[in-house]
Amino acid sequence: MSGRTASWWHIEANRVRCDLCPHRCSLPDGSAGPCGVRRSEGGKLIASSHGKVCVRSLDPIEKKPLFHYRPGTLVHSFGTFGCNLDCDNCQNHDLVRARSGGSSITPRDAAAEASGMGAHGIAFTFNEPVTWYEFVLDASTEARSLGLYTVLNTNGYIMPEPAKELFRHTDAMNVDIKAFDEDVYRSTCGGSLRPVLDACLLARSMGVHVELTYLLVPGVNDSPDEVSRFSEWVVDSMGEDTPLFFFRFRPFHRLAHLPEQTLERMHEAATIASRAGVRYVYFGGVADIGRDTRCPACSAVVIERKGAESTGKVCFRGGEVSRFCPSVSDVRVNLSEGRCPSCGERIPVVL
Repeated sequence: MSGRTASWWHIEANRVRCDLCPHRCSLPDGSAGPCGVRRSEGGKLIASSHGKVCVRSLDPIEKKPLFHYRPGTLVHSFGTFGCNLDCDNCQNHDLVRARSGGSSITPRDAAAEASGMGAHGIAFTFNEPVTWYEFVLDASTEARSLGLYTVLNTNGYIMPEPAKELFRHTDAMNVDIKAFDEDVYRSTCGGSLRPVLDACLLARSMGVHVELTYLLVPGVNDSPDEVSRFSEWVVDSMGEDTPLFFFRFRPFHRLAHLPEQTLERMHEAATIASRAGVRYVYFGGVADIGRDTRCPACSAVVIERKGAESTGKVCFRGGEVSRFCPSVSDVRVNLSEGRCPSCGERIPVVL
């Protein structure tokens, strides 16, 4: 098995105990955790996906999605196999459940490739970057040395101490909140909500730019009560200026039997969030609706975004990945020294 010795583990009762994510797997020799890529071999924890890139794509940063960080810039995205959650609605399940594949690349070469393509930043996405921990950390360090910003698109399922190390090398991140209910987290993705919320709070406290995504799944996590509780947590814990994306569910993977989310429920969720005090609410998976940034004081459009529902396909072994992510092809920033030109309200956007 290829790879390198991982970080964040110790020996306990003749097994390797992984300390990276809240699963804290106890692994006998020759076995891997549910992520499939951190393996116990010869009394060591091996990161088997290290240096393996399965997908890469040069994208507008808005596709991550990140709307309030360096709008209109380009980010070079890398992904590999492995994920520490098992979501019923996973859009990249063929990729994340693979246990091999891709081409070899060093962290330095990944950063150089991004820079050479004219990207302003480097992103780790498509699969869960937490499970790619050592490569992401090393490539982020190399990217920053070349003047690139660093981005994580993550489920946030990580223990506090490794998170602190990782977030020191992260400029911006979008965290995918699966639900605002512990039972739903356990039953639909095999995880827990509390560690994810803690990771969001930690990132914010460390100065990382954080935006949040919430996929509205019919009958699973889209009740007015759950959306209201989530929105109140965003305002009270993350701050009213935290950008929030409500994504439209489409039937896929183990939830292919459910209907597509209605626009009515999408708008209802946005109204609930706005009434709770979230000042910047966006839609994902809906073409040209809920994409512009409006001044919360006077409603003037201060950042205009246009585009189609999807860009060119990114594929792994013949299957498309991240097929439901937004695409923005034209971004126009209309700010005056970070303020609304119409009323002077400060708009929290990193330019």
